[in-house]
Amino acid sequence: MTSAEFLKLYTKQDTDDSVTSFTNEVGFSLVRNYPKDTPYQKDARKMFIKIAILNDGRFFYSVDMTKPEQREGQQIGYIVSEGIEYKKKITNFFSDTQEPFTFDEYEERVIFKPKNKSYTLNEFVDILAFNHLSDRLFFKRIFNTCVETILVLIFWLSDKHYEKIRVSIDKYHLGRDNKPPKEDEKNIEPFFKYFYISKNTIFASLLLTFLLAIIAVLFQNVVCLKNIWPFGEFSLSNPFVILFIFLILFSCEKFSVWLNKRIKEFFENDSFSFKKKKINFIERLHNYQYQNRFKLKLK
Repeated sequence: MTSAEFLKLYTKQDTDDSVTSFTNEVGFSLVRNYPKDTPYQKDARKMFIKIAILNDGRFFYSVDMTKPEQREGQQIGYIVSEGIEYKKKITNFFSDTQEPFTFDEYEERVIFKPKNKSYTLNEFVDILAFNHLSDRLFFKRIFNTCVETILVLIFWLSDKHYEKIRVSIDKYHLGRDNKPPKEDEKNIEPFFKYFYISKNTIFASLLLTFLLAIIAVLFQNVVCLKNIWPFGEFSLSNPFVILFIFLILFSCEKFSVWLNKRIKEFFENDSFSFKKKKINFIERLHNYQYQNRFKLKLK
């Protein structure tokens, strides 16, 4: 099947601006207007849809919001937009390797394999447009914000900056830089010349201890502190208190060294490529933010 034959299976709609067949792949792209009275339509945004049968046999599709690009009063093309400036979000998406849709060249229809349903190209384009106009990633954005907050906190505890590392990794994967991402090395300064603890980790520990002390003072008349601390007077002259402090410092040191090692493994590289090793929890959290897969709603 050629691109021209594939394109004949689609009937251009009134809302379609243009339909263009591909030259190197069997497929076509179409620019469609957004529904009337939507903020996207008022801002002259366009829906850009691509459907193709790739050379390796995979069925591919994608939907993006685009913004007309003009120079000297003439439109020269479209640039992809996420539509984050709108209150009602849209969803840009594309197919992946685990795609449940295929194209049957004999029936000339798109097949949904799990339920063995088939759709014409016009019906399938309407399904893509319907999902694009829905905010399919609403909860995913909330989860991504929580994950990013956790990662920022993890790196902060190790006196590092996740924001800088994330930008470096994104540039590396997009091919804008020929060097892999790398965080500046910082030695953990010794605390009391014995414990190697990250500054922010010891700060967080002191802050937590201070808050617990305030809570203990507030509830000292309600809770009998002697039952909680049965080792005599709670003062620096008490050897159990000193032992308790050193146990906290020892735990903070172990945590700082362990966390610093995990972070180093995250962006460590070998010959300008990431090492093939077991993915640690930091890398899993980082990768989760880019996994925006969802099942298409079928009309």
